[in-house]
Amino acid sequence: MKNNIKFLAMILQVFLIAAGCQDKELGNPPASTVANFTYTVSNEGYAPCEVLFTNISLNAAGYSWDFGNGQSSAEENPVAQYDTPGLYTVTLTCATINDVYYNENVKSQVINIKDPLAGLSQVLYYTSRNADGGGGHMVILTDEAPLVQDFDFAELSRPYGIAADTGNRKVFITDYSLGYIYSFSAEGKDPVKILDVTVPGQEIVDYPEAIFCWDNKMYWGRPGGIYRSNPDGTSPEEFIPMSTTSAPEYPIDMQYDFSTGKIYFVNDRYDYTGGLFSVNFDGTGITNIIPDIDGTAIELDTVSDKIYFCAYEVAGSAVTENGVYICNTDGTDLVKIGDFGSKATWGMAIDYTRSKLFWGYKITNSEPDGKIIRANLDGSGQEDWLTGVSPHAMQIVWIKL
Repeated sequence: MKNNIKFLAMILQVFLIAAGCQDKELGNPPASTVANFTYTVSNEGYAPCEVLFTNISLNAAGYSWDFGNGQSSAEENPVAQYDTPGLYTVTLTCATINDVYYNENVKSQVINIKDPLAGLSQVLYYTSRNADGGGGHMVILTDEAPLVQDFDFAELSRPYGIAADTGNRKVFITDYSLGYIYSFSAEGKDPVKILDVTVPGQEIVDYPEAIFCWDNKMYWGRPGGIYRSNPDGTSPEEFIPMSTTSAPEYPIDMQYDFSTGKIYFVNDRYDYTGGLFSVNFDGTGITNIIPDIDGTAIELDTVSDKIYFCAYEVAGSAVTENGVYICNTDGTDLVKIGDFGSKATWGMAIDYTRSKLFWGYKITNSEPDGKIIRANLDGSGQEDWLTGVSPHAMQIVWIKL
């Protein structure tokens, strides 16, 4: 028995020595490569946007990225541009530092670039004038024939300006002769008179025409400059003052280019000096792009950096014939591309989805003998898109109804 115990003790000692030797012989295992990354998306994840990829891989000797959109990179922390919504599989492949079986040198992840137009409708809003006053209307743009939906009744006489606030789902209409600004829902319902020239403290809404919305504010043009208020009409104030005795005096239609921070407008020439102008959003740098012209409507193509406008002829100016014109944002390459009726055109709009330009055509001021013309952006392919109307201001937006 004693001999058996000694034998077992010897066997155990041999195993312990062998294990100790083996542990010393193995040492630390070689480092493995593990591919990994995180990312952040601009524009709240809506296309178009940029995605910044932060590399948190371990023990990598190099990087190869496939962003799933046809782009690739070998940078450690690259930035990728996504212009179209969808699901994209991003793959990071790392060059390994050791050839070991437990390398994880490929990491793939699906990112969702959201559609900014999801749940939105593309709508052409316009105003009209009739013998009893005026009104607002809307057409949901599709590839079918236009179907007009009328706004709820509001006290309007000469509704020469319209603008949609897509964030707050509101539509605003200015009335030149009454000195009102109305607010409607995106569906053209629930009219509310939010500014009234006859109300003390709201005198700066006298003769409003041009109007646009930006950054939770509403901006309108009237004699003496550009004015603004909150979307509910509170806190009305002067924004960019202008002279009433020298150009520019009265922005009667205007558009804002958020990418450059410039406001483009046509200056009234009926009572003032006319002209096509631009001004920085902070009020500096007023520039007379095309002097002396008698413009009535303006639209800005922010994709191609073009200005469209309608103008009456003025002897000695760059516009010597009534018509619809296009030019660069600096006024160069001025070309006539269309005609309007015997009365002024107060509205123009661009459908970027179908690359179309719209403008109003009127024979008389208040009879339904006018039309809305639709054409290609160069003026070709003109068609009578909507007839039997007296169109005034117009705008096209994507908005949630």
